[in-house]
Amino acid sequence: MTKSRKRVRIYGPLEEFEYEALVEVIRGNSRAKRQNEAYNLLENRIKPKIGFIVRQFYIPGFSSDDILQEALFALRFKAIPDYDSSRGRGPDPYPFDKFAMLCIRRHLSTILKGAFQNKKKTLNTSLSLDQDRGNTTTDGLFLSEILPKTEGTVIDDIGDQEFQHELFKKLFRELSSLEQRVFKLYALRYSYEEISAIINKYYRKHKVRKRTNVKSIDNALSRIKQKARLIYQRQEKMDEG
Repeated sequence: MTKSRKRVRIYGPLEEFEYEALVEVIRGNSRAKRQNEAYNLLENRIKPKIGFIVRQFYIPGFSSDDILQEALFALRFKAIPDYDSSRGRGPDPYPFDKFAMLCIRRHLSTILKGAFQNKKKTLNTSLSLDQDRGNTTTDGLFLSEILPKTEGTVIDDIGDQEFQHELFKKLFRELSSLEQRVFKLYALRYSYEEISAIINKYYRKHKVRKRTNVKSIDNALSRIKQKARLIYQRQEKMDEG
């Protein structure tokens, strides 16, 4: 059982805060707008260090943007929640940026290991988030397709439309711009190939030097599933509290 952390509210201009204070704002009792501003400031400040790590990784089936998104996922959902300033040996707080880089390296290394373990599998067996999803456009997107299979009262919760709506809103706020596009198109029942083509058309129209492929779409959907699981777990803890 994880140790509960006291939620605090820190006042003052965010621009003057160090990493450690920004983390406390993000995890604390500040308004959602201030938490988002703190995260954006932290992300922009630490991104050059993340970029250095991302350039060191080549993961089969992942574009450089996919790897960056995975690194940012580790920052937001692993490094920030798990950071403990008391882990340092000296009198000063343990540096957050050092801890974050460690989390990101471990996350990317795990993905790299999994990519090589699965490299002999065929594309069709590794693509779909749902076994019956791919080229078909007859099925819809439901929260139960994204959230992991669990026991207990989850089925009852899924049946509650208000509960489902709130989870979708929380999830969408946590998605990157690419993930938001993929999520919208997936919800509209487009296949992976169609989603990739639509996004690439958008990139060409706006002269964005990026391209997606079917594997990129699958990677984005996998990140969405991870984020949905974490959001659901957080909601369960809040309900229990």
